[in-house]
Amino acid sequence: MSYEKIHGLLLIDKPVGITSRQATTMVSKICSEKTAGHLGTLDPLATGLLPILLGQATRLAHFLEGDSKLYLARIKLGKSTSTMDLEGEELFSAPVPKLSVEEVKEVLKQFTGEIEQVPPMHSALRVKGKRLYDLARQGKEIERKARKIKIFSIELKNFSGDELEILVECSPGTYLRVLADDIGKAFKCGAHLSALRRLRSGRFSLEESVPLDRLTGENFQDYLLPLEDILDFEKIEVADEIGYKIKDGMQIPLKNLGIEKPAGTLLRVFSKPCFAIAEIVEKQGALVVQPVKVFERN
Repeated sequence: MSYEKIHGLLLIDKPVGITSRQATTMVSKICSEKTAGHLGTLDPLATGLLPILLGQATRLAHFLEGDSKLYLARIKLGKSTSTMDLEGEELFSAPVPKLSVEEVKEVLKQFTGEIEQVPPMHSALRVKGKRLYDLARQGKEIERKARKIKIFSIELKNFSGDELEILVECSPGTYLRVLADDIGKAFKCGAHLSALRRLRSGRFSLEESVPLDRLTGENFQDYLLPLEDILDFEKIEVADEIGYKIKDGMQIPLKNLGIEKPAGTLLRVFSKPCFAIAEIVEKQGALVVQPVKVFERN
């Protein structure tokens, strides 16, 4: 296969039954661009928004990895499983208590804010170079350290007595399966995640995505967000002379650009020689624009 250089972001609606890595490989082949990476992992049972960076756009990943996520999760009460979802073996079951909507909402409030989660064994997290799910398939379980995550909000969308549907906005690295299991413990009847759909990642929403089975080599350019538009930092245009200096990694005094911004501000810098992501930093008492990522124009 011959590869052309494609640089940008595709927002994919991942179907159920495939891993995020498999979805990324499929997109890579469709677009004939071998450099590709996804933002945030969705389990095979999960569907929804999967942002995939292509070509030089993969260099922007760390600017996006800290974005919050929005999920629609369905949780089945009455049974906890080894994988904390509907694929695992039953570990515990109990009758579901009769609960009112208000009682459910009160319990959900306990899980908002900054909390600690222990990553599940059936996850893509690496420990000492090995994926946890690979160890789990071998019947091994190792100690995992609890990690701080933040749940910004939980909204109860539906409740049918033994199943609830919740809208969860959370920090990256949050495991909705663990949340489902913890909710089951709170109700003392066990619970597991029965469905999960990602609706948003940062400023990108599912409504902007294309279903994977509709993406083709002929139409993918219609959905491709150009590299220069992926980040929403303030845009500035500079003269070619300054552009060449930025291309060479040189710092530019902020006063030379005729703008006033505080230290720490990130910018998208446009010029004919290059496109760059730059940060305003203080150096020897003066503010300068420091190139962080530079993309040479053809």
